[in-house]
Formats: sequence, structure tokens, C-alpha cells
Amino acid sequence: MIIRSVLFGLLCLLEGCADQQFVTNYMSSAESEIPEPESWSFPDIVESARKISPNNLEGRPFNKFGLAYPMGVLSNLDVSSMRAKELQNYADVVTHAYPDAVSRQLPRSCDEVPINQLNETSVAGIAFVSLNAINEETRKWAKECLIIIQKKWK
Repeated sequence: MIIRSVLFGLLCLLEGCADQQFVTNYMSSAESEIPEPESWSFPDIVESARKISPNNLEGRPFNKFGLAYPMGVLSNLDVSSMRAKELQNYADVVTHAYPDAVSRQLPRSCDEVPINQLNETSVAGIAFVSLNAINEETRKWAKECLIIIQKKWK
């Protein structure tokens, strides 16, 4: 149960966002090339994502819960001071496979995200999106969001 909440730390904002405003400025021609999962439900999304991205950027395989690192490692990360390039390695399999789609599930304003709705994996996911999303506007939004979240995390 705890592992499931870590995996969906980034996605949990779907159900708990105060303003439910989602990132919607993705109407470029590249939009049709952005992969989307067929289902956002667990465990289907993990299996779908693992087909696209079986390992993280370091080559570590994702476990059945979609994590490349054990909980003990994740809970000890100092996400407030890590650079995006290092932090992205701790993102879950869903974010690795569908960075643009995951970003659409987040509120438009990261200022309004309560820090208690986030965990280390969700912050790592934002870092991953900031570096790897297909859509340039998505990467820009995630970079700005990461700065806000890291300041709140301190």
C-alpha cells in the first residue's frame, strides 16, 4: 500500500488538487506523437509503462510497483537540493514512459500544490518531465514547477 502511494505520488494530484486546473497548452502538431496510456488504473498503467520503459535512465529495472529504487533510498533523498539531472533517476516508470501525459494530470499552478501531497518520487517525476518531455512548453512548465516545489520542500 505504501509503495502504491509512492508510485502514484505524482498522479495523486489528479484527485486532490484544490483548483483542478490542469496544464492545457499542448496544442502543437507534436501532440499526436505524445504517448498516452490506455488506462490510468493500477496495475495496468505500470505494465503499459514497463513495455515502453523497462529501465530508468541509469539502466536500473523498475520493480512490479514501477520503482527503480527501494523505499528506503527514496525516503532519504534530499530533493530540495538535488539538480534535475540527478533527481530524474528516481522518477517512477509511468513518468519515464509518459512524461507529457503525466504532466497533464498536474495542476497548472505549482504554488497551490500542498507539499504534503508530494513525495520524493513525485518531485523526481517533475524533474524527469522538465528534462524529457516531448513538448517544449511542458519542459518549461516543469522546470518552473520544480523550482517552486524544491523551495517549498526545504
